[in-house]
This record gives sequence, structure tokens and C-alpha cells, in this order.
Amino acid sequence: MALFRTRSAAVFGIDAHLIDVEVDMYPGVNREFITVGMPDTAVRESRERIKSALMNSGFGYPNKSVTINLAPANVRKEGAGFDLPMALGILGAYGGLNKKEVPDCLFVGDSAADLRMGRAAGVGLVVGVLTGVGARSDLEPRADAVIGSVEGLLT
Repeated sequence: MALFRTRSAAVFGIDAHLIDVEVDMYPGVNREFITVGMPDTAVRESRERIKSALMNSGFGYPNKSVTINLAPANVRKEGAGFDLPMALGILGAYGGLNKKEVPDCLFVGDSAADLRMGRAAGVGLVVGVLTGVGARSDLEPRADAVIGSVEGLLT
């Protein structure tokens, strides 16, 4: 599998916008990690947090290049709350999840270097968006929770 989609949300003041997180993997000499879709510096820096988290938690990191598209492209993405959906997207793209997609969940959370997940700012607004889009679950992690909070997705 080379493409995997998850969903997240971008928070702007008192509003939140749904974001599709599309992870594509492909053969690449340099093992590039590119994030597109108007990411701010914190979102672009997530590549280092995600690589460390996947390696330190025993999942490893694929020997491929990764492009992550945060759509829609015209909405600014800010903060570390995209770490969790991007990490899950990478796991899904290389077959580390037991599902092809997770269409009815919205993921928000930042990552430590060992995949401990932290609470991202604006989660209350994001939960409010969930009811409007029919999402059945939110797997937003508790502070200092281990990736086990999404254990049911892992192979």
C-alpha cells in the first residue's frame, strides 16, 4: 500500500476546519519527507518528531520517500496537532495498521520522541466539528497517553 488517508482538523480562533491527511510513499534515494498544503513551521518540523517516535517505539521507519498532503491546500495548518494523524498515515501507508482507512475518525495530537501523545491546543473546538461531520469516534489522546490509545488499529 502506498497511499493512506486520515482526517484531522485545523483550529483558527473559535473555528475548526476538517483536514484530510494524505500520506503517499514512493521509492526515493534520499528518503525525503515533504509536507504540502500550507503547513507552518511546527507542522513542517513534525517530520523529525514522527521519525523519532516511530523508530523509538519499535515500528521503524520505511526506507521510502514520504509526501504528506494536508488538504484543502488553501487552509493554513498550524501547530503540532497534526503529528498523530501524520504518524498514523505513515503506519497505514506501509502496512503497519490493520485497516485500509479510518474514514469515521478524526485524529488530533502531538508526539513525543517515543510516540507518547500529548493534547493539542483547540481540541474542544475539534470535538465540536465532529458532530457536524458524522464522525463516530475521536481518538484524541489524553495527556501522556501511550500510542495504545489507538492500539486497535495497529497490526
